[in-house]
Amino acid sequence: MPRIPELFGSPIRTVRTGAKMLLAGLLLVTLTSGVVLAANSNGTQNPPKGITLQLAPTNRTAVQGTPASYNVVVQPSGGFTGNVSLSATGLPAGATASFSPAVVATGPGSGSATLDVSTTSATPLGTYSLSLKGSSGTLQSAVVVVSLTVTAGQHQPFTISGGPTGVLAPGYGVPIDLQLANPGNSSLNVTGLTVSVTGVTRTAQAMANNRPCNPSDYAVTQFSGSYPIASPPGNSSLSGNGIPAAQWPQIKMLNSSLNQDGCKGATLQLSYSGTGQGN
Repeated sequence: MPRIPELFGSPIRTVRTGAKMLLAGLLLVTLTSGVVLAANSNGTQNPPKGITLQLAPTNRTAVQGTPASYNVVVQPSGGFTGNVSLSATGLPAGATASFSPAVVATGPGSGSATLDVSTTSATPLGTYSLSLKGSSGTLQSAVVVVSLTVTAGQHQPFTISGGPTGVLAPGYGVPIDLQLANPGNSSLNVTGLTVSVTGVTRTAQAMANNRPCNPSDYAVTQFSGSYPIASPPGNSSLSGNGIPAAQWPQIKMLNSSLNQDGCKGATLQLSYSGTGQGN
């Protein structure tokens, strides 16, 4: 009579062999994974070398013609050491960016810099996204975006002043070295300078003796130099711009046949005008 257990012997052995192969496959995967993942002496994985930028604040507001500043921290990772060059894009028209320092040394600790964004009186109003990046060879940081809002300021007009550089006498002209005062933060290009006599204050003696003197007793020759005239922030003058006196405005007392004793010692009121355009 046949022995029944022999009929089931091979299938059972086959199943067991298959199980051994599966376990061997799992072991191979585990060993392979162990080769790919690098670990330090503490058993933790080493991060790749990299650069991270941190900025504060993340948004600034600047009045036209004034700067805005940001603090920049360059943080190395993965044992990176080296010099990191900083750059910025996305600036509005008329604005410039400068880093101090422009190259930051990092490793093993972080490095820092200051970003100054300068605007002009002509920088368009609005909110802008500035993109900042750090680079060291082929290694680059992720782009960090900060916000800059440009607002309109209270523009103070520049002023013009000046007076005759000598004593007026009938038939003689005296040049006027015009003084330009620019209270803004950016240079102006000045054009269209004019001077006019708007009033005369006679001495007490002239008034007591009823001796007349009027603006019509004087004539003004206007500025004859070339335009524009540079007016930097602060105070400047025609002479300070290297313009010769022959081209300055000139005021002249007319030589009249009438008695002009009323104009002796008189004080003139002068009016000035001009146009200043920001750079």
